[in-house]
Amino acid sequence: MFRILIAAPLLLVPILIYGLVALTSGDAGTAASLKSPIFGVPMMSGGRWIFTIGDFILLIGLITLFIEILKAARTKSDAIVNHSFSMLLLLVAVISFLVVPGFGTSVFFLLAIMCILDVVAGPIVSIVAARRDFGVGEQL
Repeated sequence: MFRILIAAPLLLVPILIYGLVALTSGDAGTAASLKSPIFGVPMMSGGRWIFTIGDFILLIGLITLFIEILKAARTKSDAIVNHSFSMLLLLVAVISFLVVPGFGTSVFFLLAIMCILDVVAGPIVSIVAARRDFGVGEQL
């Protein structure tokens, strides 16, 4: 069970949350429901900072992207499986953004960009970590 959690890309969580919001709000209501406020904080400038559902989904996406990059520093074989699943998640995200009604929003676009960053940064971080672990390219 624990190995499945390590191999699965965590960016699946905010994408599933977005899908839940998109499916429960209908085609026309997705953008409006993403702008629904969760809470507001009065600011010293006199304005009010409003934290919306879309902001919350992006916050979860950023946190999971950070964890994914940390997971990429591992050099075990399940890291390769994680990179493969991340590529599949990116493919699903791009197709959803282009084809599925309700997924063509800025929030989902930024989630797809996070998936691209995971796909690109994951193998790069893994290669750098592997070179460091095995001392490849070091001069004695």
